[in-house]
Amino acid sequence: MGLFDSSPSSSSTPNTAHGVNDIPAPRSDATVNAPPADQHRRVADFVKEVPNAKYVFDSRRGGENPEAELCRVTPQGGKSCIKVFMQSTSLFKSMQALDYFCALPAEPSRTHMECTRIPR
Repeated sequence: MGLFDSSPSSSSTPNTAHGVNDIPAPRSDATVNAPPADQHRRVADFVKEVPNAKYVFDSRRGGENPEAELCRVTPQGGKSCIKVFMQSTSLFKSMQALDYFCALPAEPSRTHMECTRIPR
């Protein structure tokens, strides 16, 4: 007999689907890749200095101590950067929380993220 047949099977147990309601609830987005509070404050303080600047970040892959570098271009054409101890996914989330839109650049050979402030 098939799974969806409505007539009773030869066994004494009813033909019901098991496991349909056994799906665990999804994790809250707030807990996934949440930035460490102290590092988020460092990022927020750095960004508040020049909120309308374009920010870029990249991070080292793997390792026990995650490390990312967040930079902005200065008006003189130089760079001002800080190192934060978080994965790039956490830095991405931190920048989103500060109202920045981050994306990969259009050039395929570039792997850093570029962030611009979302106008409010």
